[in-house]
Amino acid sequence: GEGGGAKKQQGPPAVPPSVDFEIEQFSELMGQIDQGDADQKAYAAMELQTMALDSKSQVLMAQNGAIDPLVKLLQPGDPMVQASAAGALWNLAANEQNKFAIAQSGAIQPLVAMLYSEVREAQLSAAGALQNLCVNASNKKTVAASGGIEALMMLLSDKDRHVKAKAAGALQSLAVDEDNQKKIKSLGAIPLITKLLSSRTPEVQSNAAGALHNLAVNDEDAQLAVANAGAIVPLVGLMTNSTPDLQAKAAATIWSIAGREDNRKRIVEAGGIAPLVKMLQSNHLDCQAKASGAVRCLTMSAFTRPEFEQTGAIPHLVVLLSSGNQEVTINAAGALENMGCR
Repeated sequence: GEGGGAKKQQGPPAVPPSVDFEIEQFSELMGQIDQGDADQKAYAAMELQTMALDSKSQVLMAQNGAIDPLVKLLQPGDPMVQASAAGALWNLAANEQNKFAIAQSGAIQPLVAMLYSEVREAQLSAAGALQNLCVNASNKKTVAASGGIEALMMLLSDKDRHVKAKAAGALQSLAVDEDNQKKIKSLGAIPLITKLLSSRTPEVQSNAAGALHNLAVNDEDAQLAVANAGAIVPLVGLMTNSTPDLQAKAAATIWSIAGREDNRKRIVEAGGIAPLVKMLQSNHLDCQAKASGAVRCLTMSAFTRPEFEQTGAIPHLVVLLSSGNQEVTINAAGALENMGCR
């Protein structure tokens, strides 16, 4: 029933109340996947997508043979059948073992092809499925080898914000792999991803910041490219006014590009110090950790230190020394040492 939903204003629970896995219903749906006409196949795959929201069902569905028949439906044909099959695989791919099994069944190539579909639902569910699949290390390589990086980059300028968000999320995961980092950069993705920081959709902004972080970390050329693409001002904006999760994501990206002295100057000029000092006082652990890391990195250059002192950073860093979180404590101690406090 849908009754009584008015009291609670948050979205559906992340994990729906545990569904007793209905083997009869499941078998009937698999029969339609196998024997049905296009409408029945699409309907059955949508029902399987809903069933696969439950984490226990994800395991049981895979054990009972859901994956191969769904992957077969990704082949070109009826786009709504493709879209609903990809949607079911998207949810099944939330499970670690399934990420591997779905790729083994040959899903990646047809999912990448679906990113070029004329039908929005097909693009969206393929991008969502790929975003989940790309968390797995070997899938990162398969997606890149299947032309996935180029296809996902194309979707970064899609009109649909949901499609954009999933494409940026998949690239964020792909960029953890060193070969993929090189490829994503050489294809010119950094300016495209930077544009998304100014999106009005938090999921798009978060995935874009994460992708830039993964490209910039340990790579001075990429750090320069991110700054040259104009990322610093919108990142400072996100640290100034957004949700704590997004603030932390932006601070992590600022930290990742602050390895370069020239970028430190640009971060200071963009007004980056005040929001970082404010984040040191957050009660959100990730904000404290990422902001203290960025402050530690920035204070390696003497020219940043006076403004940190004037903004009152030192007492806040001292408070974080007893935070009980190792990352926060190490960062705060390092920043204090850089600022000449023993």
